[in-house]
Amino acid sequence: MTAWGEERFHDLVVAPPTPTGESQYFWDCAREGRLVLQRCTSCGSCQGYPRRRCARCWSADLEWVDSSGHGRVVTHTLVHRPGQTSWQVIAPYYVGLVRVDEGAVLLSHLVVDDGAAPTVGDRCQVEPTTVGEWTLPFFRLWTS
Repeated sequence: MTAWGEERFHDLVVAPPTPTGESQYFWDCAREGRLVLQRCTSCGSCQGYPRRRCARCWSADLEWVDSSGHGRVVTHTLVHRPGQTSWQVIAPYYVGLVRVDEGAVLLSHLVVDDGAAPTVGDRCQVEPTTVGEWTLPFFRLWTS
């Protein structure tokens, strides 16, 4: 694996996510290497990060579904000066919005091969990545 790979993040010490009643299942599944989404049983839309209500129709009728983990880059940026100084040790790095095939949009770290750069529309796949004690749903660009 290249310098952008998981070994780059394993010893990184950053503020962890804060699981809540709505998000605990999401984080438990991430630890198992699974990306799960909430799907609204009223309107059918999927949302990436857990909420109490559907972001589209405000229904509280949500269910968990497994995601294929495949998606496309919607937009991205190269971070040179992170908001949390602890991420500075791996800067510069890419973050972006990814629309998974189920329709949800997630903000995520984009894992790219050395010398590569993402472009809007690039296909990517979830890559569960260990950062400290947590597994986070990063996305790796597909290479041809």
